[in-house]
This record gives sequence, structure tokens and C-alpha cells, in this order.
Amino acid sequence: MTTVFLDEIGGKDCIARVHTLLYDKLLSHAWLKGFFVGKERWHLEEQQTDFMADLFGGPVCYQGRLPMYGHQHLFITEEVFMIRHELLAQSITEAKVSDAHKERWLNYDMGMKGAIVKETVDDCEGRYKTEKVLVVPKPG
Repeated sequence: MTTVFLDEIGGKDCIARVHTLLYDKLLSHAWLKGFFVGKERWHLEEQQTDFMADLFGGPVCYQGRLPMYGHQHLFITEEVFMIRHELLAQSITEAKVSDAHKERWLNYDMGMKGAIVKETVDDCEGRYKTEKVLVVPKPG
């Protein structure tokens, strides 16, 4: 019998632990917190956890947009993506996920970079007609 990555890391509970740690960091980060203004933390964590559980081989439970469409209104530069990626790496370590599983998780994360990162603001568009593009200026 073959195990799926989700089972190898300890199931959805492990993903939820990592995301609790991650959102602690994201929502207190001087720059990145601006991308989450007006969003409910529980919803962000639940959506992220469901998405990753699906990606890691669990039963399909995610009902949101794919990364490209969920982030099309956000001007996420490579710098922003990589800061978030490093915060994810720290969170995975803090959750005591093995180094081998951490590396694999981070590879999954890097696989989404092309769908999320934009070169210019012109690469962004609202998810619906009245939605504005969100540009969060770098502090300082």
C-alpha cells in the first residue's frame, strides 16, 4: 500500500498547525499583513489548509479558487513571495515536520510561484468587475 504525502506528514492536523504558525507570522509582518486586511483569519487558515490537504493527496475538500485566480488581484512580487516562502519554512520547522518532508512541502509551494507572482501591476486584475487591484507598498 502506498502512502500519500498528507499521511506521511501527520494528516490535516499537521497542515493546520503549520498554518496557525504561518498566519501568526504573516499577520504580524510589517509588509505582508497588508495583503490580508479585512480578511477573517479563520477563513484564510481553513482555505489554505484545505487546499494543501487536497494537493498533498487527501480527499478533495477545497472549494475555493485556484491560486492563479485567487491571487490575480494582488500585486505579489517575487520578493513578497519569497518572504512568505521563508516564513512558511520557519513555520514548518517550528511544527517539527521532518527535514525531508519540509523540503518536499517547500517544493510544492515553489510550484505555485508562477501562478501567483507578477512582474508589474498591469499583470493584475480584479476577480470581479468592481474589485480593485491591491498594491501593498513596502514599508520604509
